Amino acid sequence: MTPVASTEIEPELSLTAIDAVFEKLLADIVRGVHAAGSRLPAERELSRQLGASRPTLREALRRLGEWNLVEPRRGSGVVVRPYRDWSIEVIGGYLRYGKPEGNQPSIGQILVDMLSMRRAVLLEVIRKTASRIPPGGTAPARLAMARAWSLRDQANYAREDFEVMRSIVEAARFTPGLWMLNRVADIYLDLATVLRFAIKAPPDYVAVHTKFFDLLEAGQGDAACVLMGDYLDRHDATIEQLLKVVA
Repeated sequence: MTPVASTEIEPELSLTAIDAVFEKLLADIVRGVHAAGSRLPAERELSRQLGASRPTLREALRRLGEWNLVEPRRGSGVVVRPYRDWSIEVIGGYLRYGKPEGNQPSIGQILVDMLSMRRAVLLEVIRKTASRIPPGGTAPARLAMARAWSLRDQANYAREDFEVMRSIVEAARFTPGLWMLNRVADIYLDLATVLRFAIKAPPDYVAVHTKFFDLLEAGQGDAACVLMGDYLDRHDATIEQLLKVVA
């Protein structure tokens, strides 16, 4: 995709203003205010409607272009791309603002599918790294686990819980896996914000993770994968049941 054209953003521009314009356009696109295939208003008019400077608008459009939500077309201006072309980064905004059409899954189904994707990614990363943890390599992950447990009733729990797996991958020196986790971190944390009533540390959080770390240190990678797979299955099943209750 050709990036949305933009000029250099002046240093004095407020990132808060850019974020606000980006969020408004994101919301309007996923709500269907700007339908797929439609052309956004011309830059001057859109700037007026949003009460934003043109450099601010251009930066917001550039970000939307990175998420495959819009693209510039010669002779047509900036056009909204179809739902099927959007990038995974859109998921947080879609959970906040989306109004699924008849041929699209419900928000609840998307939440369940996101949990399934998270589970699959984490388990695959564990399989790739389980045999590569050096002696003492789980120490940073154990510290992250302790922080997560101390924050188990707070919003920051999810961030520290995610750091547990990042620490394991970093200890294994599995750079592609680490960078992949970095890419999905914001997506998972967006999901955790939406599901903050459900994503909490289960009672066996410390016990399971401690055993998981011990298995990794002992070189029992297969057993570690089985343990964490069972844990994630149980944990996600509880969340899915809560989603059914509140649906």
